[in-house]
Amino acid sequence: MKRLFIAVLILCSISGGSAAPKLPNIVFILADDMSYDSVSALNPDIGPLKTPFIDKLVSEGMNFTDAHSGSAVCTPTRYGILTGRYCWRTDLKSQVLWEWGRPLIERKRLTVAEMLQDRGYSTGMVGKWHLGMTWLDKEGKVANADVRRHDSFFKKQPGAADRCKAAEARIDFTKPIADGPIQHGFDYYFGVDVPNFPPYLWIENDRLLGVPSVPKPDTIFGHPGPMKPGWKLEDILVGLAEKSVEWIEEQAKSDKPFFLYLPLTSPHTPIAPSKRFKGRSGLTKYVDFVTETDWVVGEVMNALEKSGEARNTILIFTTDNGTSGVANFKKLESHGINLRVQFKGWKGQIHEGGHRVPFIVRWPARIAAGSSCDQTICLNDFMATAAAITSVVLPENAAEDSNNILPLLLGEERTPEHSWVVNHDYGGDFAIRNGRWKLVPGKTDQLFDLKVDQKESSNVASAYPAVVEKMKAKLKEYQESGRSVSR
Repeated sequence: MKRLFIAVLILCSISGGSAAPKLPNIVFILADDMSYDSVSALNPDIGPLKTPFIDKLVSEGMNFTDAHSGSAVCTPTRYGILTGRYCWRTDLKSQVLWEWGRPLIERKRLTVAEMLQDRGYSTGMVGKWHLGMTWLDKEGKVANADVRRHDSFFKKQPGAADRCKAAEARIDFTKPIADGPIQHGFDYYFGVDVPNFPPYLWIENDRLLGVPSVPKPDTIFGHPGPMKPGWKLEDILVGLAEKSVEWIEEQAKSDKPFFLYLPLTSPHTPIAPSKRFKGRSGLTKYVDFVTETDWVVGEVMNALEKSGEARNTILIFTTDNGTSGVANFKKLESHGINLRVQFKGWKGQIHEGGHRVPFIVRWPARIAAGSSCDQTICLNDFMATAAAITSVVLPENAAEDSNNILPLLLGEERTPEHSWVVNHDYGGDFAIRNGRWKLVPGKTDQLFDLKVDQKESSNVASAYPAVVEKMKAKLKEYQESGRSVSR
């Protein structure tokens, strides 16, 4: 069964008292295409780009200096966060899902939202899904069944664009959507599938809020497709902030704990700051957009404070991968903003800049303010950690690549249960990390000693052949065994 797991009373060691109080709320904010170097508190060379609200989280919580997304691109990382499983174990072996993509999360797979829902949480998602949905035609049949994993309007492989167009033509936009957030454990959903993919309008729960009846004009950024008249990209981030605050305020009236998953659409393209933020920096639209992203984090923080829920809420801020080249690094550097100061590479790449991400956790009731942790962790670890926090025993067929990092959050002097992390890039290449060593296997194996060479400038594979072979063997073991953790 999908939800075969055991729930027990929360332990006193977690709650901090002899009686078991309300379980902690959990808010998980995921920015899109925003590297470790994009947080001003973490980058001494960020210049005039400031993120005061995220910086406040750093000062009030724990900052992880060696956190990684499971992939250097969007879809795979999101799959790992919600399932605790590396996405390369699915049939998506590279790239991301494109417009009208079929669902990636298997119907029988337990998600963190379902786990918390069954533990008594109210579960809400506000933001970008990008994990595929089932779209129906007028007869209730699957309209996008023929769309292949890498099909897109812009792809040149035979039939790709035609399959996408045929699927779009079959969709009845008045029908409910299947295999989206509501079917994977969320009581409530509000957002968009992907801001630069059709359909261009809001989705609430399993329904479109309106009918996309006109083609998106070329003047609006994004892939071609149907749009609701009057749709504005500049309204998306503001809408996500407002709905998040509204949902938190409503949940605070209940005795039930709540889980909010807030995957933002920014600062990913389209670079579309709202009227309030456009031009605010006096530098570039991208800087304005990062500033607005930080503002959304502040809105959530304020909502938790005003509702009285801040102390008992685990608030996580992280990102799905590194910064995109669309940010225009050279132009930013001309303004004194260096987003490539600590790591090599950017979004999509196997270099550290592709998957080294900020990971900041505030839990006033339990986590020491201003603390930090240099242990290597992965965003996949969220599910096992949430299970530990809520005293859930995960089944064997769930969260196969998720490790409990609760001891690290509580400042205990021991390493997490794992010391190996696997990373993946846009093209499907792998890297495996263990302590100071990072291996990128290939025709020419690349081994980097990140303790002394954080920018991966010197390949030392020839000097440490035993390390290379050990790491290649571990990666093969993980690939063939179907899991990287044991329970």
